[in-house]
Amino acid sequence: MNPPLTSTKKNSFAQWLGSALVVLVFYAMLSAVVLLVSFVLLQRGMTPDLPWISVIQNNLYMKGMRSIWQNKIDCVAFDGELIYKPKLGICQFNNAEFSTTLNFSADGRYTGDKPAGSGIAVIGDSHAMGWGVHDEETFSAELQSLSKRPVYNLAVSSYGTVREVLRLELSGVLSKVDTLIIQYCDNDIEENQHNLISDTEENRRKFERITQGEKSQTSLLRVIAEAYGYALRAPYNGLKSPKPPADFSPHYQAFMKVLAQHPELKEKRILVFYTNAHGRQFQGFPAGKDKQLANVEFVDLGLAASDYYRIDDHLTPAGHKKAAQQLFDLLQHPQ
Repeated sequence: MNPPLTSTKKNSFAQWLGSALVVLVFYAMLSAVVLLVSFVLLQRGMTPDLPWISVIQNNLYMKGMRSIWQNKIDCVAFDGELIYKPKLGICQFNNAEFSTTLNFSADGRYTGDKPAGSGIAVIGDSHAMGWGVHDEETFSAELQSLSKRPVYNLAVSSYGTVREVLRLELSGVLSKVDTLIIQYCDNDIEENQHNLISDTEENRRKFERITQGEKSQTSLLRVIAEAYGYALRAPYNGLKSPKPPADFSPHYQAFMKVLAQHPELKEKRILVFYTNAHGRQFQGFPAGKDKQLANVEFVDLGLAASDYYRIDDHLTPAGHKKAAQQLFDLLQHPQ
């Protein structure tokens, strides 16, 4: 049987417990202050490079304070085959780190007055569409300026390769181009694996759910409450090792299967590059001509986290300019 605690030992334990409680209360109050500062700065469009504040702002933004382009009924129109497509005309799209105006026509997002000659088509998701940048800042517009060739930006936010190629075929642009640039993203795999194309009525229901997203956003109070729990854990989470690069192998298999289903693409030169959120890398991304389809060439543009917005996970204007220059350099060499 253990001997009873002496009075001195009891006092020491009480003092230790009291000190621990003071530290915990201080940490809880400090976390609340950092959360409040992070929230106010984010509302004002200020995203300082301060570790604790950055991760909290990212959590606030991604979990409820971010506007989603395809949720905006002013920006998208229903399509029986594609679920939604860009609404023709002007669309305003703003978030904490940017305020942009997007212009769409039947040829895709505006890239400037089209030069004469055989063109280049660009397909992809929000990264290629130009989420977060003005029309003239997209890599498509920059590439048109560099190449003096017409560039058709048909990319649409959240599309996988299945819908990207279908949109290209429906657009009538395919006959105007001899080159196709495909921007791939790690979240394309589900659509590519399962070919998520449904009948018109099911697509209409999907469209209604998507465009209701803007109205059904999580309440700001709940976002802040959940962010407080995250703020308490943020310093610990920062100590965790970063996730290893994702293996591209399953992405490659699904992607190539989609391309193989469209023999009309065999006549085009196809460049494939990837942009994942905040520059996340792929492991095993191919380099050079594909072994299955000789007209397909994979290229890694070396896009890094510094080419993306700090809080939003898309390319900055400088990131688009970097991508355009590298694509232009690649196109100078015959296939």
